[in-house]
Amino acid sequence: MFEAGRAADKIITSRKGTGSAKVVATGRAAHAANNHKDGVNAIWALARFVERAQRLTDYGRGVTVNVGTIVGGEAKNTVPDRCECQLDFRFERIEDAHSTFAALRQACSDAAAEVPGASLAIDGGPGRMPLERTPANVALYEAYAAHAAAVGLGNAEAALIAGGSDASTTAAEGIPTIDGLGPRGSGFHTKDELIEVGSLEPKAHALARLLWERAGAAG
Repeated sequence: MFEAGRAADKIITSRKGTGSAKVVATGRAAHAANNHKDGVNAIWALARFVERAQRLTDYGRGVTVNVGTIVGGEAKNTVPDRCECQLDFRFERIEDAHSTFAALRQACSDAAAEVPGASLAIDGGPGRMPLERTPANVALYEAYAAHAAAVGLGNAEAALIAGGSDASTTAAEGIPTIDGLGPRGSGFHTKDELIEVGSLEPKAHALARLLWERAGAAG
């Protein structure tokens, strides 16, 4: 796929999948002095969830969970009845996409159980599935790499990429997929993003050679 080319024209054979979620904790408002015992603190409930969610990160399995934003409360002398957070999670294997989100749902239930009267609701889930490094992907990489070298491009295999791309969509359908075949560039997702114009022709040439080869084999 045509994600921007990496340094030295490295070819991508694996990427992490991506997921996101919004969690809303609901409690009961009360005056923090006169009626403190009547309140149910939604921030406290969500804090219990955040602690559990962050602990789902497992670098050995390539799973990360990051609670990136929290919003809640109205005033310091009011027991907050609502609090919400948004989180990002990443994974290297398809099974971890589903198991991680299931663990996040369980974390909501467990956190709510520790703050009587509170409830937590989660919305979201896995977005892009991972581009897993399979034998079929590696075979496609090796075929393309030969043509890349023939037109003067680099042809090394890239290390695992943490961000998702459209390549994840075709890979999830069982189609052999590689990525990073677009022109070389830098400054990704910034105002300084650019491509190296001189890389357009050899990149297109390498791909055309591969497609011509495949067409001949099929015909």
